[in-house]
Amino acid sequence: MFEYFLSLDTEIVSLAGFLGTRASFYIDTIVIFLVILPFVIALSIFFAINGRFKLHKFIQTLFFILTLLSLSLFAYIVHYKEGLERLLLHSSIMPLEALIFLGLHAFLAVITLIVWMFTLIYASEDRKRRALPGLYSENHKKIGRALFLGIIFTSLSGIGVYWILFVS
Repeated sequence: MFEYFLSLDTEIVSLAGFLGTRASFYIDTIVIFLVILPFVIALSIFFAINGRFKLHKFIQTLFFILTLLSLSLFAYIVHYKEGLERLLLHSSIMPLEALIFLGLHAFLAVITLIVWMFTLIYASEDRKRRALPGLYSENHKKIGRALFLGIIFTSLSGIGVYWILFVS
């Protein structure tokens, strides 16, 4: 029975992608998510600017969770199913350069996710204390702007990772 699940897992991960690259269906889906993520976050910010705070909070929380799930699936596929070394062998980018880029992307992604998580936590606590919107709004806006830039750069570098591992 266990062997059935192993073969099912291999079949699921090896579904052909739809972007015409070496990537699987799931990796292609994740890269599409990365492309739309900044636009959805921008829409969420637009809602906050226009006083639709509950919708802003819902979108931010939903897309934070979806980002964590996407990141987890990407890491699982790249490291455990495909093998990073094998992917780098098929890339036209020199392995050392690719690893440096991947490391910078990972660092930026982790920092962005940590800031995003704490922004969600603090915003929720401030809202309960009735300090947001209000007392902490300016601080929340400053952090939100920096976070939005982090999301943009992480998305762009994530697309770069996709190109290195599955296109070049």
